[in-house]
Order: sequence, then C-alpha cells, then structure tokens
Amino acid sequence: MPQKKSYFALQLPMGWWIFGLDLALHGDIDVYQFEFFSKLARKTLDHIFEEDSISGFSRSFFGTVWNAFMYLLEHSYVSLGGATLLLIVAVAFVPSKVSCKTRILIGVLHASIHLAAALILMSAFELGIEFLVRQKLVETSGYHSLYRWHQSMFHRHLQVAIVIQDSIKRWTFGLYPACINDIMSAFDVPELMAVTRSNICKNGMESISRWGAILYYASIFLYFWVLSTPAVSFVFGSYLYICINWFNLHYDEAFSSLRIADYKAFTRFHIKRNGDLEIFTLAVDKVPEEWELDPKWKGQSSEELNHLRENPSQWKAADPDQEPLKTVRIIDKFDISRKHSSESPDDTSGSEIE
Repeated sequence: MPQKKSYFALQLPMGWWIFGLDLALHGDIDVYQFEFFSKLARKTLDHIFEEDSISGFSRSFFGTVWNAFMYLLEHSYVSLGGATLLLIVAVAFVPSKVSCKTRILIGVLHASIHLAAALILMSAFELGIEFLVRQKLVETSGYHSLYRWHQSMFHRHLQVAIVIQDSIKRWTFGLYPACINDIMSAFDVPELMAVTRSNICKNGMESISRWGAILYYASIFLYFWVLSTPAVSFVFGSYLYICINWFNLHYDEAFSSLRIADYKAFTRFHIKRNGDLEIFTLAVDKVPEEWELDPKWKGQSSEELNHLRENPSQWKAADPDQEPLKTVRIIDKFDISRKHSSESPDDTSGSEIE
C-alpha cells in the first residue's frame, strides 16, 4: 500500500475501517493527524456515492437519515424541542370526540411522518449539494464568485469606464462596490451555500462567524421551503383523507381545504298561525360562477318586503340554467308542534322531500 505519511485510513467492505495512528513518543496524535481524521469523520455522504446498485444506494441513504434522527435525539436540543412541539400540536389537533389513546396514536403517527419527511428532504438536499460540488458546478472559486466574474467582464469590455468606477468608489467611500458585491451574493445563493458548507465540513461549525451561520441557514431555508411545501401539503392532505375515510374525523377541515364553491344550503324557519314551527332546508348543487345585473330589479324599496318581491336581488346568473331561483330545491322539511314542545322536545314530525 503506498503510504506517504505515518498515519492513514483505509476503508474496507461491509462498513469496516482501518485507522493507522502515529503516537510517536508522547502517546498522542499531533495537530495534522487530528485535522486529517476529523475531516475524514465529517465525510458522511461519501459512502452513498460509492454504492453501485439502487438497493445499496437506498440502504446508505436511509441509513444516513436514521443517523440524522439519532443525532437529533441525542445532541440537537433545538431540533428536539421543535419535534416535541410538533408532536404536541399534532396530538392537540385531533378532535377531542375520540378517546385519549386514539388521539395520542393518531398524533404520534402524524408527527412522525412529518419528521421523517423533513429528514428525508434535508438529506436529499445535502446529497444534491454534494453532487453539484462533485460535478464542479458550485464551490469552484469561493465566496463572491459572481462579483469577481462581473468585475472581470467589466474590465475586459468597458476599459474606459474603469476610471469612472474608481472615482465612484472613492466618492462613496467604498460603498458602491460593497453594495454591488452584497447584491450579487444574494443572487449567488448556491455558491454561498456550497462554500460555507465546505468550510463547515472541513473546519467545523466554529470556523464561521455568527453572521455567516445566519446567512448559511437562511440560504438553506429558501431552498428547503421550496422542497418542503409540496411535501407538507401531501402529508397533511393524506392525513385528512385517512381521517375522513377510516376515523370519521376532520370533515370541516377536509371540506374547507377543497374550496368547493358548490353544494350550498341554508335553513329557513316559519311560524304558522297556530304556533307550530315549520323548518325548511334549501340547497343548490351548482353555484353560478358568473353574475350579471338583473334589469327587472326595481331597486331598494321599504314598502315591499324582499321575500314578497318577484326579483328581490339586483344580480342574476349569467347562465339561465344555473339561476338559483330555478335550481334551488328543498332537501328537508319538518314541523315542530307547539303543543308537544313542552312534553317532548325531541318529538318531531314531518317528511323529507327529495
């Protein structure tokens, strides 16, 4: 085995490694060995790219996801707190009409799927960045590569304007190039993210400043938001679908999320002369999408009540076949007798009209 240094690391099949350390006479490794093995330990995605088969790639990928989950439980207190809050919200979101055991079970499953989706997306996101780095598409020239490209093109094609640019820089006390640099950095988020990630992997999180860490997390959040939005929508939609069909829960949430404008109904009450209460439920299956002014409408009038007017509204459906006055139907009608109301409030009589 060719060996250029007194220490080495050799990867063997089936996940085994051989580490050779040079302890010298002090019984400890030096700074160079520590840096070498620390960099090696941070390369957590290399084993995924080394897989040749789809099954091996899947095992390595989901193994990395599981390791990330264990790291979340053991070391990341902020992420663990967020996961705990998600679990509490998921359990509280389940309607209280089911038993406490069922609420906890549904909430735990719901939160677990969200957490698994987040870990999978984050691992896939990191894998994508690593792939771009390996293909030399990002992390090729460090920070502010877009600004340096702009400067090179500016000096190459607009050499006369160099004097003007230097004058503006001097007049603005360096504010002009600094603003251009920051603006271009905002449009070069992938490069910023890849370079910062590489620095973290090589030198640890302590190697970047607090402002650099904020920019790094913000840049990741922008892309992760694009990935997570459809995933969260799919998970939550599946949750509502399962709860409706198997647990008879969340009918209001599921129906309102569909945003169906049709199938509207309302109830009207009428007190008869003998004191009985007559109840009607009227419904419209298809609500018109387009409306127009009704030329037969006579305007507001206090002399005639609306329900007695032939055209009570100034609007009518643009399609005559969808006019609510023609399509409305009574889907339920029943009477509550006044003489029986004191004896048996639940005693009702009536018939359903289709």
